[in-house]
Amino acid sequence: MAPTRNNLYVFWVLALLALGLAFWLRIESSQLRLFHADEGVQSYQAWRLIEEDFYRYDASEHHGPLLYYISKWMYPLLTDADGELTDAGMRRVPMVFSLAMIAFGILVLRRRGMIEAILWGLIVGVAPLCVIYGSYFVQEALLACFTLIFIVTLFSYWRNPSWGGAALAGLALGLMHVTKETAVLHVASIALALGVLAFVGNEKFKASFSVAAKHLGLVFGIVFLLHCFFFSSFFENPAGILDGVSAFFSYAERSKGQGHEKPFLYYFMLLWPHSREGVAWGESAFLVTVAIGVGVSVFHASRNSFRFYLVACGLLLFFVYSLIPYKNPWLLLTPYCLLAYAAACGLVELGNGIGMRFRWAKSCLAIVLAFWLGSELWGNAKKAVFQFSSASRNPYLYMHTTSRYAKLLDRLETVKGKEDISIYSPDAAWPLPWHLRGWDRVGYWTDLGSFQAGVIDVIDTRLLESEAAVMSDGGFWELHGLRPNTLLALRASDEIAERWIRENAED
Repeated sequence: MAPTRNNLYVFWVLALLALGLAFWLRIESSQLRLFHADEGVQSYQAWRLIEEDFYRYDASEHHGPLLYYISKWMYPLLTDADGELTDAGMRRVPMVFSLAMIAFGILVLRRRGMIEAILWGLIVGVAPLCVIYGSYFVQEALLACFTLIFIVTLFSYWRNPSWGGAALAGLALGLMHVTKETAVLHVASIALALGVLAFVGNEKFKASFSVAAKHLGLVFGIVFLLHCFFFSSFFENPAGILDGVSAFFSYAERSKGQGHEKPFLYYFMLLWPHSREGVAWGESAFLVTVAIGVGVSVFHASRNSFRFYLVACGLLLFFVYSLIPYKNPWLLLTPYCLLAYAAACGLVELGNGIGMRFRWAKSCLAIVLAFWLGSELWGNAKKAVFQFSSASRNPYLYMHTTSRYAKLLDRLETVKGKEDISIYSPDAAWPLPWHLRGWDRVGYWTDLGSFQAGVIDVIDTRLLESEAAVMSDGGFWELHGLRPNTLLALRASDEIAERWIRENAED
C-alpha cells in the first residue's frame, strides 16, 4: 500500500529530527573531546597539503589520500574567525560524511519501510560509537559512508544491470579504495554476502556473461582512474601509483597486531554490559534487537532479499574485523551502522506481530524493547559525549589524549615564538606536533642522547627510565598526561617557572 500524504509528512519531519539530533551530538562531541594522537597525525598531513600544496602517499602510514584532499577542498569551512585551522574545524570533514551517510541511508531505506528507516537513522544518529567516530578526524566516517553507498548500488545493479548502475558502483568502490586500505575487507564481506544471497534468496543476477564482463571493465576502469589520480597526487608523484598497490602487503602485516592485538570477542565485549573504572556501560538492548533482526532477516531471506543482504554484510564484516588481531573501536563503525538496520527491522517485525498468535503481546514487547534501546543509547551517549568525553573510563575511546594534556598546551602557549622548545619522544608525542605546527623554535628528538637542558624541554617519561641523570639538571619539573600509561615531563628554566607562578598568582 502506498504511503499517504500525511504519513510522508510525518516521515520527513522525523527524518529531519533524526538528522538534527545527529548533527547536534556530533558538534558537541567535536568540541568537548580532546584531539587523539591519530587525529593529530592525519590533520598534520592535511595541513601540509593545504599550506605547502605537498602530498606524497606513504604505503606504510597514514592510510589513503582522499581525506587530505577533501580537507583541502573544504578548507574555507574548517577555519575559525582568524583563518586558523582548529581541532573542531578539522572534525567537520568526517561530520559531513557521517551525516551524509545517515541522510542517504534514510532515503534509501524508506523504500523498504519508513519506520525502519527512521529507527535506523535514530540509532546511528545517537549511538555513542557513531557519534564519536562520526566526528573523529580519521578515515573511518568516509569509509562507512562510501561502503553503504557501494552496498546499495551493488544490490541495485544486481537486480537491474545497467551501465549507469555499474558506473555508480565503480565510483563508490573507487572512493572506498582511495579512502583506506581496509576497504578490501569491506569488499570481500560484501561479495560474500552477495554470494550467500544468490544461494538462499530469490534474487538472481540478470545480465549475461558478456554484458557483465563489459560492466565489470567499467567498474575497474573507474577504480583505476581514481587510484591513479589520488595516489599519484594528481600525477605529481607517479611512483605513488605502485605504492598504492604495495600498501596492501604493508597493512596485511600490520593487521597481525603490532601492539594493538585484541581477542576475537573484543568488539562483542565492547557492547556487552561491563564496568569501566566504576562506570556502567553496555548495549544490551542493541544486541537483543540485532539478534531479533538477524533471525527475522534469515527467516524471510527470500521474501526480503535486500534486508537479508544488508544484514549479512554487517555480520560478515563484524566477523572479519573480529578475526583480525589488530583492533580498535573505530574499526567497528561500519559493521555497527549496518547491524543497526537489523535492530530497526527486529523492532518493526516484532511490533507488527510475527505470526498472528500472541500478536498484542509481541507488539507490547516491541514497545518495551524500543524504549529500552532508546534510553540505553541516550544514556550511553550522555556519558560518552558529555561526561567522559576524553576519559579513560570511556570504552569507546582508545588510548585517548588525557585532559592534563590541555594544561601542557596552555604552558607552551605562554612561550610561543619567544623561547626554544625541545621535544624528546620516541613517537613525537602526537598530537603535539599538530598543535605546535608552524611554531618557530621547536625541535624534535627521538631519544635523550643529545639532551642539553634548555629553557623549555618536554620529555616522554619512557625515555627517563634509562636516563635518570637528566633529572639532576635542575629547573622546574611538572608532569602532564599524554595518553594512558604515557606521561610527558615538562622541564622549564627557573626564570620561566617564576613567570608562571606570578601569572597564576595574578589570576
